[in-house]
Amino acid sequence: MKKPMAMSIAGSDPSSSAGIQADIRTFDRCGVHPFSVITAITYQTATEFFGYDSLSDRLDKQLEAVLGDYPIKFVKIGMIPDMKTLDIIIEYIKKYELSVVYDPVFVSSAGSRLSSEGLELEIERDLFPLVKILTPNVNEAAYYSNLDLTNTTSDIIREAAEILLDKLLINETTNIVEKAVILKSAASTQDKVFDIALMNKQIGEETKKKFKVYSKNKISFQGNVHGTGCVFSSAITAFLAKGSSIEEAITKGEGFFSSKFQNLIDLPDGGKIIDLTISNEQIEVINQIKEIYTFISHSQISSKLIPEVRMNISCSLPNAMKHDEIAGIEGRITIINGYPNASGEIKFGVSDHTARLILSVKKFDTSINLVLNLKYIPELIKSLRDKTDLEIVEIIRENQPINVKIKEFSTMEWLIKETVEKKGKIPDIIWDKGSVGKEPMIRLFGRNSKEIINKLKKILVLVPT
Repeated sequence: MKKPMAMSIAGSDPSSSAGIQADIRTFDRCGVHPFSVITAITYQTATEFFGYDSLSDRLDKQLEAVLGDYPIKFVKIGMIPDMKTLDIIIEYIKKYELSVVYDPVFVSSAGSRLSSEGLELEIERDLFPLVKILTPNVNEAAYYSNLDLTNTTSDIIREAAEILLDKLLINETTNIVEKAVILKSAASTQDKVFDIALMNKQIGEETKKKFKVYSKNKISFQGNVHGTGCVFSSAITAFLAKGSSIEEAITKGEGFFSSKFQNLIDLPDGGKIIDLTISNEQIEVINQIKEIYTFISHSQISSKLIPEVRMNISCSLPNAMKHDEIAGIEGRITIINGYPNASGEIKFGVSDHTARLILSVKKFDTSINLVLNLKYIPELIKSLRDKTDLEIVEIIRENQPINVKIKEFSTMEWLIKETVEKKGKIPDIIWDKGSVGKEPMIRLFGRNSKEIINKLKKILVLVPT
């Protein structure tokens, strides 16, 4: 399976809560394979910074090794310690036509410099025009816009964003390219914090500037959270690598960051970092999918149940209300050497059709957490009706109203609604004979992995050989 990939060019943080380590962890959580090139070794904790050593003499070899072999397009850049590092990075951006998300860090969260004095001016002159998305915090935005952004108005914040975006758009060629600036935590109220995004957006044959405001709940705590900028900019880079437009990537990056920022880890030295680990509840969901996959992957008969669009096993958190609260197998399940074989890892937010089914089902029955899509076999449907106690409902997709047919999520909602109206509840199986452009399908529902496996056992003994 072709997996999305992205690269981080940043400093190494031994606390693993900022820099290259935070970028790698964020890429992975967003479903993107991480490549990494280290610009400097830092000596720091979440609360103190003791210094760094530049790796500019080894940077060229790192970049050539990665970019020379892998088709990487999207890159997140963080710490740039010196002019030599900057020159090498610019050379490779141009050579490989990289799309860059730049987090312009020049001071650590502990207050110490991360680059040689005055390097900001060279970065602004030489790197900014090559950047696709710039993600400064308020202090960095104030420096590069030469405006006072403390206790200021929305007009001044917007002016700062326009000044920064203009620094990315310096000539007629770049003026027609989609680019964006996001001012992180640019404004706040008593209970909300706001990021201000300004995008040079393609609208028809023209590019126009568009402001967008993102809000997140304010969390009260003492001190700083280490590595927030790294996580945010890396998330945006990951979603670009997954095919999102600039606006979509920013919106998804905001959502990812907001969800993670609700969970902070308190370190013994008083530092705070974002918890990027998976919760016990998420681990349980992943383990249930693993249990079902292990059961079917050891059976050649199971391969007969894999449809042309491939099979997926989707499992939701108990109170799931959105796509990224449902896990599935990335790339779905195909057939290799006669056995079912997963194309990728089990991750949250990677399933599509089956995830929409669960979200629709949970509006009627919150106890249903799992669904598998199976190949439609006419003889199998008859056998299941005659020889098992499984409840089976047929839905005629051709009966969908035209306004439902054109939207896939609406189709899933309609399918479940029709089933509930027929049966009064969610059955074990919902199946259909398909329609124009839609493969016939059997959908198996259950509350947990044990229940699904028991149902699969009843199905597998009846699969025609």
